[in-house]
Amino acid sequence: MNETRGTSVHGDAEARRRGTLDAAAALLDEGGYAALTIRRVAQRAGTSTGLIYQYFADKQDIFISLLDESQAASADFVAALPRGEGVAALIETVIPESARQWKRVLRMTAAWRDTTGIGERDERASVQRLRTSSERYLTELRRAIVEAADGEGRTLRQDPAMLRFVVSGLVGVSDALVNHWEEDLDATELITFAAAAIARGITAEP
Repeated sequence: MNETRGTSVHGDAEARRRGTLDAAAALLDEGGYAALTIRRVAQRAGTSTGLIYQYFADKQDIFISLLDESQAASADFVAALPRGEGVAALIETVIPESARQWKRVLRMTAAWRDTTGIGERDERASVQRLRTSSERYLTELRRAIVEAADGEGRTLRQDPAMLRFVVSGLVGVSDALVNHWEEDLDATELITFAAAAIARGITAEP
């Protein structure tokens, strides 16, 4: 019998894993990557370090799992967006979601990479999953931009840097929003202006 009081063993395991990731995300928000330790995660999640090691190899594995979730969520979000309002409107809709993911975990990526020294040859399964979800996000973002441009009769610049330019713009605006760099500027105005500027940067003159 795999169920007790209506909850399956699998469900319990998933709940514990989810609780671990939520606790880790809270610690990252409070103290950055340096604050992320297995002991602190266990304390925050109300569990034991031994139980956490049943699901994650180490704190790097926890962080990678959060990144993987973030990229997967972003890919799903972009895939579901309507394309009918054009490139600028599409990007304007993407920015708040980008900022949400940036605040939750993505802003710690540079510190994580510096600390772990992760490279292209890292063969851990969790790293492979992260690469897959990251590539899917980029694929969905490119598809959405192309379809939005086609829908409004715009031509995208044929340059290998186009997508990276968009991603860099999203990161920059997200960082400004999350850290409130522009306190004298309404966030909505910044989002609208940035989306229009990014759209102009990647579309050719009519």
